[in-house]
Amino acid sequence: MSPSEKWLPRAAPAVMLLCAGWYVYHSFIEQAPTASLSDFSWYYLAARHVAHGESPYLSEGYLYSPLLACLLTPLASLDYVPARWIWFLISHACLLAAAWLIWRHMGADRLAACVVAIVWAFGGAADESLGLGQIGPELTLLLAAAYTLTPRRQGACVGTGFGLKVVPGVIGVIFMLRRDFRALFAAVAAAFILTAVPWGFVACCSPGPRAPATLDYLSGTPSPLSWSLPSLALRVDEPFRFGKPMPHDWITGHTLQELRLSPEERRLSLAVAIATLAVGFAILAIRVRGKLEFRQTALASAALITLALAASPVGWTHYQVMQYPGVALFLGYAARRRLWWLLGATATCAAFLYPIPVAVLKAYFDPANAWPNSPLVMYFWTSVSAVASLALFGLMTRELPRIEVSELKAHAATP
Repeated sequence: MSPSEKWLPRAAPAVMLLCAGWYVYHSFIEQAPTASLSDFSWYYLAARHVAHGESPYLSEGYLYSPLLACLLTPLASLDYVPARWIWFLISHACLLAAAWLIWRHMGADRLAACVVAIVWAFGGAADESLGLGQIGPELTLLLAAAYTLTPRRQGACVGTGFGLKVVPGVIGVIFMLRRDFRALFAAVAAAFILTAVPWGFVACCSPGPRAPATLDYLSGTPSPLSWSLPSLALRVDEPFRFGKPMPHDWITGHTLQELRLSPEERRLSLAVAIATLAVGFAILAIRVRGKLEFRQTALASAALITLALAASPVGWTHYQVMQYPGVALFLGYAARRRLWWLLGATATCAAFLYPIPVAVLKAYFDPANAWPNSPLVMYFWTSVSAVASLALFGLMTRELPRIEVSELKAHAATP
């Protein structure tokens, strides 16, 4: 019996109890809803408009597909605070359901429980997403399901995720590499129905705008709160220089409904996004020699999500909650195979996805209630998350052929 097999049964209850306490305090108690406005307030107002037969885009801060507003119409008859509480509890249920799916997929043992508990407790991005009332927890559940369920259900989850936010749609590449056209059809059908039907309702039956007032936000933002490569490119294009004030678009770039990018800025942002995705897709295809096995689906899907978050024109800090399932799977993979260097590298990447840069930037921001007047600090700490995502993508794709070989050997040795 290895040392880890000796101490893990004894340490696991203490680790899980610590993580549970941390999660309850930071993700539930500290983020408990109040009457103050949040991102959810735009969803809530959009749902109220839909419930009255109006366009959700009368809520000027609502920049999503009509699907989300339609799904939230049952909350529209409630006052804001009760509706916010119900959404808060639904979000927690989605996070915990995602944790259960990943725990079960990883073997449903104490090692899997410890890994999942650590990621969910200390990842940090869930706290922000819950506090803002964002849809990150719901997308996290859909991604965990897309990684772990049967093929058709995977396709339906990917299509549903695409209907809410574009990022989960990249997993469709997995179905093509797997030659799984049923799952691909399920994804496309779900995405089409859940996108076309709500948009058709808004276009034909709802008085008011048929789309957000501006679509510039689809091309990216230079806001320091967006940590993707396209946002970094926009910040470099409109540089912050020593001895100069922070550029105006950096400061106001988080207000997407007011953002106006020049044609050159839109082309730059989209070019970086497309190039990042294209190179990543090529690397994945080369790693698996153009054909993916079903057993590789979970890790390959997680790799594409971390790539998509780095490539997204808008990559808000709280988007990193969608990395939880993939990070947990990869940490469990490394720990179970005693690849300690890989475990350390993955944990380091995970720390730089959110917790470390947020802690550093808050230490600068909080005393003066302003961003630090240092281009070096701002460029470095708003870029490390995207770099960590790319590093994590590289580590994950590197291991894909090893999953196939190791499992084939295990299968061959089974009588």
